[in-house]
Amino acid sequence: MNAKPSPRQLDPSDRLSPTQFWGLVVVVFVVMQFPLVRIPVLFVSTWAHELGHGLGAILTGGTFYDLTVFPNFSGVALVGVVSDFSQATVIMLGLLGPSLLGVLMIGLTRGLHWPRAALAVMAALMGLSLIWAADLFTLGTLAVGAMMFGLMAWKLPDRATLLTAHVVAIALCLNALTGFGYFFMGNAEVAGNLHRTDTGVLADLWVGPYWFWGAVMVALSVLILVIGFVASDRWARRHAVRQEAD
Repeated sequence: MNAKPSPRQLDPSDRLSPTQFWGLVVVVFVVMQFPLVRIPVLFVSTWAHELGHGLGAILTGGTFYDLTVFPNFSGVALVGVVSDFSQATVIMLGLLGPSLLGVLMIGLTRGLHWPRAALAVMAALMGLSLIWAADLFTLGTLAVGAMMFGLMAWKLPDRATLLTAHVVAIALCLNALTGFGYFFMGNAEVAGNLHRTDTGVLADLWVGPYWFWGAVMVALSVLILVIGFVASDRWARRHAVRQEAD
């Protein structure tokens, strides 16, 4: 006799099917081509990118000084690094930061069926980022973002929570494709000043032109999305089988 599922356990009837998931990926990608729709996603992606830089510095023994998100939703993280390896890690975790955060949300939403937890993680990370906010605009946008994700995790109906968590996760994972141009620039203007891009710095540190490293980062971002989907669905199926056996 099967035990009655608890609210935390997976319910196959309350999950997006693989077809629905990949259909949503296409829809999100198309919708992201419209500039007005991209504004909140640009903010979240920029924040995740800069947070990735900062956490990369901390993980490699460096220092995360502060994080700035500008009104045009470009951004910069001020970090201290201890070696070329540390600098390369900082850059790669920034470029892959949105995808890594997105795949964490996919794992929570599809693998564990905890979409509210996925949105709560976003709220918690934005709240944590306040300690590195470099100016009032960054402080205000991060505070508002944290509150909005917290309210969504708390108040949205179950189905709306599930869809919202999927959309946010997919939008983050598609950052490399929707922000495609940045990955293939050697220099870019940030806050009125010309800076070497992340892929440009990778080219300076290692062998190969910046566009090569841009292609590598885009490919890795897509691979992260695919692996996250496959791994989370396999986990969900195995968990469902164990429940049936019990």
